[in-house]
Amino acid sequence: MIDFSQSRLCKRLASVRHGVLLFIGTGQHGKTVTMHAILNTAPFKGRNIALINYPPDFVNENYPSHYRAVRWPDNLEDIPKVIHPSRDIVAIDDAAWLVAARDHSTMANKNIQKLLTIASHHELFFALTIQNSSMMDFSIVQSQDTYIIHKQMDAMSLEFERPEIKTRQVIANAALDNIRRANPSKHPKGWSYCSTTWEMLYNQLPSWWQPKLSKPFYGVIPK
Repeated sequence: MIDFSQSRLCKRLASVRHGVLLFIGTGQHGKTVTMHAILNTAPFKGRNIALINYPPDFVNENYPSHYRAVRWPDNLEDIPKVIHPSRDIVAIDDAAWLVAARDHSTMANKNIQKLLTIASHHELFFALTIQNSSMMDFSIVQSQDTYIIHKQMDAMSLEFERPEIKTRQVIANAALDNIRRANPSKHPKGWSYCSTTWEMLYNQLPSWWQPKLSKPFYGVIPK
């Protein structure tokens, strides 16, 4: 077992000021909670977390004070008004609704691509969760250093996974299954596998975490 604070991934993130963290895997295996657990570790100390298009009341009632809901603007020129360079992490949960592969030409998708291209200039981190990389426009993660963190993926989803990710996910599935079996006392959603640094990670769930936080769009359609 490797605690995240002792991992190669943690050391790499501590030495950089920008990048994309992609959390991938089938629903119910803890992508969202793992994202928040990692975003609240030492490499990101002092950063605020901008939750894209989350309901503001939901964020204000359930998240720590360094979180805020941010409406993704229609005009790229308005980005500096809502996203703060060097101080923010941009978090997009279930990212397919905003960066879907079939929405490549939409204005919102193009704007995110443009912002990611210059993310290094603004010293921004992006964190995205998605069930399968085939659902997203892959150019989103081609313009910046990307750190891929895997959760379990079921067999059907694996069949549709992109070739670039599929082998990594097969390795991650086996490693995650083995580590959970060997450590039944550990919370199963605390485990993840990073195929960027090829290591198993364990994160304690945040003390403020509640199951309902995995469903921020319950009764709401993100726009």
